[in-house]
Amino acid sequence: MNREEARLELDATTLRPQDASPEARAMVESDPELGAWLKQRTAFDEQVAEAFASSIPAGLRESILQNARRPVKRSIRWILPTLAAAAAAAVVVGWTMLWPVSSSMPGWQAESLAAVTKVEYGMSKVDHLSRDFEAIKKMLVADKSPTPVRLPGTVGTMPVLACKRIQVAGHAASIICFEIEPGKEAHLVVVDNTGLSELPPQLQPQFKTSKNWNMASWSDGSQTFLLATRADEAALKKLFGLA
Repeated sequence: MNREEARLELDATTLRPQDASPEARAMVESDPELGAWLKQRTAFDEQVAEAFASSIPAGLRESILQNARRPVKRSIRWILPTLAAAAAAAVVVGWTMLWPVSSSMPGWQAESLAAVTKVEYGMSKVDHLSRDFEAIKKMLVADKSPTPVRLPGTVGTMPVLACKRIQVAGHAASIICFEIEPGKEAHLVVVDNTGLSELPPQLQPQFKTSKNWNMASWSDGSQTFLLATRADEAALKKLFGLA
């Protein structure tokens, strides 16, 4: 079994680790990068499961069981739980399709994109809301989170929406949410990169696409940045004067 085969197996059993083969589990123990990916992926799936569970109306299980005891047609009795199971499966499959993090990403980038994904889909709440960029910066300073010293192109001129303090690879970091286009957001992750490995080049952004996300990453002094959006690549590159 190679790493990709192990990753595919582990990806299918994040919420049922006992179902993974001993060989796949052994690779997690011997491969730190695979282990870090599995930790991030499992945390995401657990949050998806929790979010789905919290959306189920109170008393639904009791109601289904009560209806099942009534003398109704057998076909209807079996349709209700089948539909519930199908809905649950659809949600899990849907989130799996939306998950953009891959094992080929540097660890800091994978963690950053995972945090952004949770904010984008409402699985992680922002700390502050404001349409004033200077106010956002002051909020981040008060939270002892990194605030950008300098931003290239027109990145810092987008309408700002919110911010959130996070950690990336054990380093202080923050997310600043902007509106890149009407109805579409771009999320800027700012990381204190002191001692951080696998840094992107200074100033010159690297562009990458994963699933339906477009990303730019770069470093500037002691800060490393990831700008991620579901807007198209041209809109992202335009911020850097490249489109």
